[in-house]
Amino acid sequence: MKKKTLLIVSMLVLVMFALTACGSKSPKSVVEDNLKQIKTEKTSSNVSKLFNDKTLEQKYGKEYDKFIKKVQDFDYEVKDEKVDGKKATVKVEIKTYDFGAAYKTTYDTVVADAKSGKITATTDVKDYVYNLMFQNLNSVKDKSYKKTVTINCTKNDKGEWTTDINSNVDFLDAMMGGMFTAIKSVQAGQAAQ
Repeated sequence: MKKKTLLIVSMLVLVMFALTACGSKSPKSVVEDNLKQIKTEKTSSNVSKLFNDKTLEQKYGKEYDKFIKKVQDFDYEVKDEKVDGKKATVKVEIKTYDFGAAYKTTYDTVVADAKSGKITATTDVKDYVYNLMFQNLNSVKDKSYKKTVTINCTKNDKGEWTTDINSNVDFLDAMMGGMFTAIKSVQAGQAAQ
């Protein structure tokens, strides 16, 4: 009887170790899960929260939704993983539409139209700019933007890896096709003038 009990206890311990080992995901696989989730979220999700403006979603509905879906249509390749205790980094290559170039085109067009007199005192400038911007963003056809970013991971008290994907500005800029970089570039150009 003791042998049977000892055998059962030993088997249970082995099963517990096996389940613990299988249940704990690597940083690379957690990053992969996060990326898959972003690509499949509904339009009203965290992706659209990047813009933090409900009026955009309400006023420009179809064009806005089309753009958000296009943002989610990025390709990725999870690459190098480096683990150092409770911290890890995972390199991810993002390939998507060059939204940054579309933003710059919008900005240049607005400036040219303002100088030429196409934009007048009666023009609803905000509406004009957003319509033009969504038109340019949604007309980008090729995924020509590529950037490799580092995702930081931390192991929590439960032994599970978490990522900084939702707050990682480099990742968000890459997912947005360099749009944040383009906005900063335009702002820097304005400040220099």
